[in-house]
Amino acid sequence: MKDPLRILAVEDEKALAQLLAVVLGGPAAKVTRAADGWEALMKIAVTPRPFDVVITDHRMPRVSGLDLVRRLRKTNFAGKILVLSAHLSDEDIRAYEELKVDMMMSKPFNFDEIQSAVAVLTKDVSVSAAA
Repeated sequence: MKDPLRILAVEDEKALAQLLAVVLGGPAAKVTRAADGWEALMKIAVTPRPFDVVITDHRMPRVSGLDLVRRLRKTNFAGKILVLSAHLSDEDIRAYEELKVDMMMSKPFNFDEIQSAVAVLTKDVSVSAAA
């Protein structure tokens, strides 16, 4: 059996982080949560197997989503990056595009949208809320 997809959900709103873990987790995917970009960087540094997908909020304390993506790109992170935000300025969008994020989504989103986004990013893995 193929190893489960490894997803890091970086979100400072606990309820939304939990929701992402429930919606995306299951036999085909393991979701790890981080409360902000700093915690995400720490988890990425110590993980024995790299994350396949990082889903990050934009506005967070300590290390923002944009700073997290900048740092990931400096380390040649090979996984996919999905940015979630209710508020992205044109400048933020350009900055993420320059950093070649794989996808940006607006909040709020529904379960199907986030599952479809992860499926598109990973193409060969079916992510489903039904276990």
